[in-house]
Amino acid sequence: MRAIPGQGAVVRVSECVLSIDEWCWPLAERDQAAIVSYWERRRAACPSLFNGDVYLFREHEIEAGRLSGTLFKTDFRTMLYWRSLPFATSDVVREASGAALIRSADGHLLFGRQAPGQLNSGRVYPPSGVIDADDAAAGRIDIDGCIVRELGEETGLTPGDLQRVPGYVVAPAGVHVAIGIEWRSALTAEALRARIMRFIEGQASPELDDIVIVRGADDGTEDMPVHARAFARGLV
Repeated sequence: MRAIPGQGAVVRVSECVLSIDEWCWPLAERDQAAIVSYWERRRAACPSLFNGDVYLFREHEIEAGRLSGTLFKTDFRTMLYWRSLPFATSDVVREASGAALIRSADGHLLFGRQAPGQLNSGRVYPPSGVIDADDAAAGRIDIDGCIVRELGEETGLTPGDLQRVPGYVVAPAGVHVAIGIEWRSALTAEALRARIMRFIEGQASPELDDIVIVRGADDGTEDMPVHARAFARGLV
């Protein structure tokens, strides 16, 4: 596996080609009892957790402006257990996610704050999510489809509301590799925040409870996971 940019850095690429590998993760079989026990404890603390299929990187590299990688299927509870292990950062496996990087007409980024009762309640991050079964078809991962879905579910925005910046922005962060698409809005940050907040307030069970305007590289970074801090510092 060829190294990709260092922790806290972001890099722009023009292509993103992700294929599916039918690999059986030894950890999933070896630690099955521990996985179930860990999941039960996490579910007791956060009942909204749902165990579905997710895809993780087995290999990935950036070369000549292209991110390529192979991903394998596991389930969310196994991923969550693996992330808790002290040796996870030394493993070749990496969590994969897609992120919508929304930039206002006045040049600011808009991130969301996760609502109470969620896995990452109170954390601030770009609208994003793990790669799941909806993103997999014909041996490939549709990262664009993943990001568009997260954009709509969390903000109510669609590609028709925004202008897509060509290419992708990649942020490695410990056991996590986040892949972002930058979207530009014709609205100011305040107007765009107000629009998204109206969408959130109309939802019965919103994933977000606030929209944070990131005007500077260190705005709100104390409440951000590492990949969100990397996007904020690399793009503002």
